[in-house]
Amino acid sequence: MSLFNKKILITLILIASSCSSIDSFRQSYTNLLSSSDKSYIVQPGDSIWSIAIKYNLDSEQLIKNNNLKKPYIIYPNQELFISKVQGQNKFQEKSQSIEWHHPLGSKSNLAIKEDAWLIFKESIGVPIHSINLGKVVVSGPDIPGYGNLVMISHPDGYLSLYAHCDKIFVEQGDEVTKGARIAQLGNSEAAYPMLRFQLRKNGQPLRAEVLNSLFN
Repeated sequence: MSLFNKKILITLILIASSCSSIDSFRQSYTNLLSSSDKSYIVQPGDSIWSIAIKYNLDSEQLIKNNNLKKPYIIYPNQELFISKVQGQNKFQEKSQSIEWHHPLGSKSNLAIKEDAWLIFKESIGVPIHSINLGKVVVSGPDIPGYGNLVMISHPDGYLSLYAHCDKIFVEQGDEVTKGARIAQLGNSEAAYPMLRFQLRKNGQPLRAEVLNSLFN
Protein backbone atom coordinates (compact mmCIF):
# COMPACT_ATOMS: atom_id res chain seq x y z
CA MET A 1 0.00 0.00 0.00
CA SER A 2 1.39 3.41 -1.00
CA LEU A 3 2.08 6.14 1.54
CA PHE A 4 -0.75 8.20 0.04
CA ASN A 5 -3.26 5.36 0.45
CA LYS A 6 -2.10 4.76 4.03
CA LYS A 7 -2.72 8.42 4.84
CA ILE A 8 -6.23 8.20 3.39
CA LEU A 9 -6.91 5.01 5.39
CA ILE A 10 -5.72 6.62 8.63
CA THR A 11 -7.84 9.69 7.92
CA LEU A 12 -10.89 7.54 7.28
CA ILE A 13 -10.34 5.61 10.53
CA LEU A 14 -10.14 8.86 12.47
CA ILE A 15 -13.29 10.11 10.76
CA ALA A 16 -15.07 6.85 11.49
CA SER A 17 -14.18 7.02 15.17
CA SER A 18 -15.81 10.41 15.45
CA CYS A 19 -18.96 9.50 13.49
CA SER A 20 -22.05 8.38 15.35
CA SER A 21 -23.38 6.21 12.52
CA ILE A 22 -22.48 4.39 9.31
CA ASP A 23 -24.38 7.04 7.35
CA SER A 24 -22.24 9.77 8.86
CA PHE A 25 -19.10 7.84 8.02
CA ARG A 26 -20.25 7.32 4.42
CA GLN A 27 -20.97 11.04 4.02
CA SER A 28 -17.59 11.97 5.47
CA TYR A 29 -15.88 9.57 3.07
CA THR A 30 -17.74 11.15 0.12
CA ASN A 31 -16.77 14.64 1.23
CA LEU A 32 -13.14 13.60 1.56
CA LEU A 33 -13.06 12.23 -1.98
CA SER A 34 -14.79 15.26 -3.47
CA SER A 35 -12.37 17.66 -1.78
CA SER A 36 -9.22 15.95 -3.03
CA ASP A 37 -7.40 17.31 -6.08
CA LYS A 38 -7.71 15.32 -9.29
CA SER A 39 -5.20 15.15 -12.09
CA TYR A 40 -5.15 14.16 -15.74
CA ILE A 41 -2.23 12.88 -17.80
CA VAL A 42 -2.09 14.56 -21.20
CA GLN A 43 -2.42 12.16 -24.14
CA PRO A 44 -1.08 12.64 -27.70
CA GLY A 45 -3.39 14.96 -29.65
CA ASP A 46 -4.89 16.55 -26.53
CA SER A 47 -5.42 20.27 -26.20
CA ILE A 48 -6.77 22.42 -23.39
CA TRP A 49 -10.06 22.66 -25.25
CA SER A 50 -10.41 18.94 -26.01
CA ILE A 51 -9.80 18.08 -22.35
CA ALA A 52 -12.30 20.73 -21.22
CA ILE A 53 -14.96 19.39 -23.59
CA LYS A 54 -14.34 15.73 -22.74
CA TYR A 55 -14.65 16.24 -18.98
CA ASN A 56 -17.10 19.19 -18.95
CA LEU A 57 -14.54 21.51 -17.43
CA ASP A 58 -14.19 25.27 -17.53
CA SER A 59 -11.19 25.82 -19.82
CA GLU A 60 -10.29 29.08 -18.08
CA GLN A 61 -10.23 27.32 -14.72
CA LEU A 62 -8.09 24.54 -16.21
CA ILE A 63 -5.63 27.14 -17.44
CA LYS A 64 -5.52 28.88 -14.04
CA ASN A 65 -5.14 25.61 -12.11
CA ASN A 66 -1.97 24.83 -14.02
CA ASN A 67 -0.54 28.35 -14.42
CA LEU A 68 -0.49 27.97 -18.20
CA LYS A 69 0.64 30.87 -20.35
CA LYS A 70 -0.43 31.73 -23.89
CA PRO A 71 -0.59 29.97 -26.32
CA TYR A 72 -1.43 27.28 -23.69
CA ILE A 73 0.75 24.53 -25.16
CA ILE A 74 0.60 21.18 -23.34
CA TYR A 75 2.64 18.01 -23.88
CA PRO A 76 1.99 14.24 -23.77
CA ASN A 77 2.51 12.74 -20.28
CA GLN A 78 2.17 16.18 -18.68
CA GLU A 79 0.11 16.12 -15.49
CA LEU A 80 -2.70 18.66 -15.30
CA PHE A 81 -4.65 19.45 -12.16
CA ILE A 82 -8.37 19.66 -12.84
CA SER A 83 -11.35 20.80 -10.84
CA LYS A 84 -14.94 21.41 -11.83
CA VAL A 85 -16.69 24.69 -11.22
CA GLN A 86 -19.96 24.21 -9.40
CA GLY A 87 -23.00 24.92 -11.56
CA GLN A 88 -25.01 28.04 -10.90
CA ASN A 89 -28.64 27.66 -9.87
CA LYS A 90 -29.71 30.62 -12.01
CA PHE A 91 -27.87 29.42 -15.10
CA GLN A 92 -31.04 28.56 -17.02
CA GLU A 93 -32.76 31.84 -16.21
CA LYS A 94 -29.68 33.92 -17.00
CA SER A 95 -29.16 32.16 -20.31
CA GLN A 96 -32.75 32.76 -21.36
CA SER A 97 -32.54 36.46 -20.51
CA ILE A 98 -29.84 36.97 -23.16
CA GLU A 99 -30.94 37.62 -26.73
CA TRP A 100 -28.99 34.99 -28.67
CA HIS A 101 -28.66 35.06 -32.47
CA HIS A 102 -29.73 31.81 -34.14
CA PRO A 103 -26.62 29.93 -35.37
CA LEU A 104 -28.18 29.52 -38.83
CA GLY A 105 -29.47 33.06 -38.95
CA SER A 106 -33.11 32.03 -38.79
CA LYS A 107 -35.25 29.53 -36.96
CA SER A 108 -34.87 25.98 -38.26
CA ASN A 109 -37.44 23.21 -37.95
CA LEU A 110 -34.79 20.55 -38.45
CA ALA A 111 -33.20 20.65 -35.00
CA ILE A 112 -32.66 17.28 -33.33
CA LYS A 113 -32.11 17.22 -29.57
CA GLU A 114 -29.22 14.97 -28.56
CA ASP A 115 -28.24 15.25 -24.89
CA ALA A 116 -26.55 18.65 -24.79
CA TRP A 117 -26.42 19.16 -28.56
CA LEU A 118 -28.72 20.56 -31.22
CA ILE A 119 -28.27 19.02 -34.67
CA PHE A 120 -29.49 21.00 -37.66
CA LYS A 121 -29.82 19.08 -40.95
CA GLU A 122 -29.35 21.57 -43.76
CA SER A 123 -27.57 21.75 -47.13
CA ILE A 124 -23.83 22.13 -47.46
CA GLY A 125 -22.90 25.80 -47.67
CA VAL A 126 -25.65 27.22 -45.45
CA PRO A 127 -24.10 30.15 -43.51
CA ILE A 128 -23.33 29.65 -39.81
CA HIS A 129 -23.42 32.69 -37.53
CA SER A 130 -21.98 33.50 -34.11
CA ILE A 131 -24.76 33.56 -31.54
CA ASN A 132 -23.16 36.51 -29.72
CA LEU A 133 -20.07 38.67 -29.71
CA GLY A 134 -16.91 36.92 -28.59
CA LYS A 135 -13.43 35.66 -29.39
CA VAL A 136 -12.59 32.61 -31.53
CA VAL A 137 -10.58 30.09 -29.50
CA VAL A 138 -10.65 27.12 -31.90
CA SER A 139 -10.87 27.19 -35.69
CA GLY A 140 -10.33 23.99 -37.66
CA PRO A 141 -10.03 20.21 -37.17
CA ASP A 142 -8.25 20.52 -33.83
CA ILE A 143 -10.43 18.14 -31.81
CA PRO A 144 -11.08 14.62 -33.21
CA GLY A 145 -14.74 13.74 -33.74
CA TYR A 146 -15.97 17.27 -34.41
CA GLY A 147 -14.62 17.82 -37.92
CA ASN A 148 -13.96 21.45 -38.76
CA LEU A 149 -14.87 23.07 -35.48
CA VAL A 150 -15.37 26.67 -34.43
CA MET A 151 -15.43 27.53 -30.71
CA ILE A 152 -16.17 31.04 -29.54
CA SER A 153 -15.67 32.38 -26.03
CA HIS A 154 -18.42 34.83 -25.02
CA PRO A 155 -18.78 37.19 -22.02
CA ASP A 156 -19.83 35.82 -18.62
CA GLY A 157 -18.22 32.40 -19.09
CA TYR A 158 -20.20 31.22 -22.13
CA LEU A 159 -18.67 29.09 -24.87
CA SER A 160 -20.38 28.13 -28.14
CA LEU A 161 -19.39 25.18 -30.35
CA TYR A 162 -20.14 24.76 -34.06
CA ALA A 163 -19.08 21.30 -35.32
CA HIS A 164 -18.74 19.57 -38.73
CA CYS A 165 -18.34 22.83 -40.67
CA ASP A 166 -17.31 23.00 -44.32
CA LYS A 167 -15.47 26.27 -44.92
CA ILE A 168 -14.44 28.40 -41.92
CA PHE A 169 -14.15 32.16 -42.27
CA VAL A 170 -12.55 33.02 -38.91
CA GLU A 171 -9.22 32.24 -37.30
CA GLN A 172 -8.16 31.64 -33.72
CA GLY A 173 -7.93 34.95 -31.90
CA ASP A 174 -10.44 36.79 -34.11
CA GLU A 175 -13.01 39.01 -32.41
CA VAL A 176 -16.50 38.44 -33.82
CA THR A 177 -19.75 40.36 -33.50
CA LYS A 178 -23.18 38.94 -32.78
CA GLY A 179 -24.59 37.40 -35.96
CA ALA A 180 -21.25 37.44 -37.81
CA ARG A 181 -20.84 34.74 -40.46
CA ILE A 182 -18.15 32.39 -39.15
CA ALA A 183 -18.45 29.26 -41.33
CA GLN A 184 -20.50 27.21 -43.76
CA LEU A 185 -22.45 24.09 -42.83
CA GLY A 186 -20.75 20.87 -43.96
CA ASN A 187 -20.23 17.18 -43.25
CA SER A 188 -16.63 17.01 -42.01
CA GLU A 189 -16.40 13.88 -39.80
CA ALA A 190 -20.18 13.46 -40.13
CA ALA A 191 -22.42 11.01 -41.98
CA TYR A 192 -24.44 13.79 -43.60
CA PRO A 193 -24.43 17.62 -43.81
CA MET A 194 -25.23 19.08 -40.40
CA LEU A 195 -24.49 21.73 -37.85
CA ARG A 196 -23.89 20.22 -34.42
CA PHE A 197 -24.26 23.06 -31.93
CA GLN A 198 -23.68 23.41 -28.20
CA LEU A 199 -23.56 26.22 -25.64
CA ARG A 200 -21.67 25.95 -22.34
CA LYS A 201 -21.43 28.00 -19.17
CA ASN A 202 -18.28 27.62 -17.05
CA GLY A 203 -17.60 24.33 -18.83
CA GLN A 204 -21.06 22.89 -18.22
CA PRO A 205 -23.22 22.27 -21.34
CA LEU A 206 -26.84 23.38 -21.42
CA ARG A 207 -29.39 20.62 -21.77
CA ALA A 208 -30.72 20.32 -25.29
CA GLU A 209 -34.24 21.28 -24.17
CA VAL A 210 -33.02 24.50 -22.62
CA LEU A 211 -30.71 25.19 -25.54
CA ASN A 212 -33.49 24.80 -28.08
CA SER A 213 -35.74 27.22 -26.16
CA LEU A 214 -33.18 30.01 -26.49
CA PHE A 215 -34.00 30.42 -30.18
CA ASN A 216 -37.81 30.07 -29.97
